Amino acid sequence: MSQPPLRFLHASDFHLERPLGGVSELPAHLREVFLEAPYVAAEQVFETALAEGVDALVLSGDIVDLDFAGPRAIVFLSEQFERLAAHNIAVYWAGGDIDPPDAWPPNSPLPENVHVFPVGRVETLEHQRDGAVVARVQGVSRSQGKGVDDSGFHRDAHGQFTLGVSYGTAAAPGEEGDRVHYMALGGHHKRQTVDQSPGIAHYSGTIQGRSPEESGPHGCTLVNVDEAGHVKTTFVHTDAIRWVSETIEVTSGADESAMMSQIRERIAKLKIKHSGHELLVTWRIEGRGELVNFLRRGGLSDDLLIRLRKRYGEDSPVIWSVAVECEEEIDVPGEWYDQETIMGDLLRQFRQLRSEPDTDLQLEEFMPAALREGAVATLAEVKPEDRDTLLLAASKLGIEMLTYDDEEDED
Repeated sequence: MSQPPLRFLHASDFHLERPLGGVSELPAHLREVFLEAPYVAAEQVFETALAEGVDALVLSGDIVDLDFAGPRAIVFLSEQFERLAAHNIAVYWAGGDIDPPDAWPPNSPLPENVHVFPVGRVETLEHQRDGAVVARVQGVSRSQGKGVDDSGFHRDAHGQFTLGVSYGTAAAPGEEGDRVHYMALGGHHKRQTVDQSPGIAHYSGTIQGRSPEESGPHGCTLVNVDEAGHVKTTFVHTDAIRWVSETIEVTSGADESAMMSQIRERIAKLKIKHSGHELLVTWRIEGRGELVNFLRRGGLSDDLLIRLRKRYGEDSPVIWSVAVECEEEIDVPGEWYDQETIMGDLLRQFRQLRSEPDTDLQLEEFMPAALREGAVATLAEVKPEDRDTLLLAASKLGIEMLTYDDEEDED
């Protein structure tokens, strides 16, 4: 059967209650951006819905935790929903982990264009345009602490386009979209299509990355359905500020100047690639050579960070360097390990500790006696997952100190 054209916007994981984080130092001129980014991104979703003239906005959960967001979020969402209502745009909302249907305060009723799906059962609605049904919309909200019962999803028996809305599914991988034409999913912050045939199952991802781990563009998905029922998805970025992770390769002959030259070239490319966007960049240095021995937190990495922030951190749009990281092993000549010197002793000891993961580092013995009990003493405890990182940082510090000592002796 012929399918009336349909256009809707799929979005999820607004997390209006959660500002950006994951940064140890934040300049004054970015504090407001960090606090406001979730709302700026959310407003961009509604602006996109209006600009594209969609039939509906589909929300797949984790929009807001009202226990933490407070009245502002209620007022904001109500106003945005009213804007859509004025243009006959429906809202279909499936609750996730943080936004069950009963979380919305009864004294602030949602506009009539907003439908929140119930918990525990799939509900089927008819989406109409000019009095005619153009799609079936099925949805279910998540039961807190439980999985999603998606057994009630099914395509319309007469071939009408069927849209499913859910915070994840209980289907096996590759079968998430088998029972509807398009399954709008939420709960994953990374945009991903997990099923394409016979139906599409898609996570639109979060609208705004919250930390360095959520790098890259974030936004929502515009979905167009033509007369033949073919589905076309288009990514629309909404993020107010973008996390970026960049890898810089250094060779054995590279020095600090050569590495900085690479970083400057990369920044020029980032400005073009992410034109107009504020960027939060984590620099990851990989490769070999003497330079990697000095790239550590508290050392050369911090010096580079200060320079990058001073040079690019005040630009508009800003390019703020979050960290300069180097997890490469130390690169020293093999014969250094055989030397009967302090450097040789140091390298051999670290090599032995790395080869004996069960050896207790016992750092508390280096603390003043008065601090070996209580909360401060926990700082000397080394978790197994932190052991290698600590030993690498310590070995780099040792090499740096001994190298500088040698240079001073030569002077």
